[in-house]
Amino acid sequence: MDSIPPRQSMQNWTLLAVHQLGGSGHIREIDDQVRKMLDLPEGVADQLYPDGKRTVLDHRIAFARSHLKKQGLLDNQSRSIWALTDSGVSLANEIVSSVSSSLEGQADAGELAEESPSRVVPIEGEEWQDDLLNRILQLSPGAFERLCQRLLRESGFVQVQVTGRTGDGGIDGHGLLQMARLVSFPVLFQCKRWQNSIGAVTVREFRGAMVGRADRGLIITTSTFSTAARKEAVRDGVPPIDLVDGFMLADNLRALKLGVKDVVVVDGEWFDHLETWASGNNAAQEVFGVG
Repeated sequence: MDSIPPRQSMQNWTLLAVHQLGGSGHIREIDDQVRKMLDLPEGVADQLYPDGKRTVLDHRIAFARSHLKKQGLLDNQSRSIWALTDSGVSLANEIVSSVSSSLEGQADAGELAEESPSRVVPIEGEEWQDDLLNRILQLSPGAFERLCQRLLRESGFVQVQVTGRTGDGGIDGHGLLQMARLVSFPVLFQCKRWQNSIGAVTVREFRGAMVGRADRGLIITTSTFSTAARKEAVRDGVPPIDLVDGFMLADNLRALKLGVKDVVVVDGEWFDHLETWASGNNAAQEVFGVG
């Protein structure tokens, strides 16, 4: 396959992906499974919309999830976890039994025209993510680092320090991730307030800066990661690097109610305060040498 399936066909691929994951999966697991099944050339899989925040492929998978939910085939009672309903299981089993004829039949019967990448069709229920990412992109580099620091602290990290402006080989900070309040291990992180896709070179360079300092890394970005970057992050024989793209960042901020209110409205005042916090922390770092 050398092109991205149209939206209607993508619903079948998405349903099959969840089925192969055991009937449920995290958004990132589903995206990765669809990518694996389609086995698209990197140049096709990494095609971006002009805003740089999401690939065409990821957008269509998200569109498929949304419409499968409307049809009662998928459910997401937990924000990032999607599961097959009873109807979804039945349909997935039918597709598995005759996958080739089923996919071809759906494409012939209802294949939708390819939309221009410059005309992004909003996915119902996910417009808030675009609003949130646009607000984050307005932050200064220092404020974005403080946002990542706060996110990590709220997610179970302790002793989180930002070292971004020390020229430390691309490392923006470090912290200890606590597990069950009994065990902890160091994690180095990098903050990328970017609009362009992050490639494998960035991941390799970050891993090089980690050598001898930590066994695990984390890259947080407002954009997305290329297929090569995703593969490089989990390459065998080297320290793993976890990747948090813009939409995972948005989901985590929403879950932790950081800058996002219960009614899913971007809290602009919260980000204004973040600038103040960043300035105060930067001043403290200069005086006391702490982050």
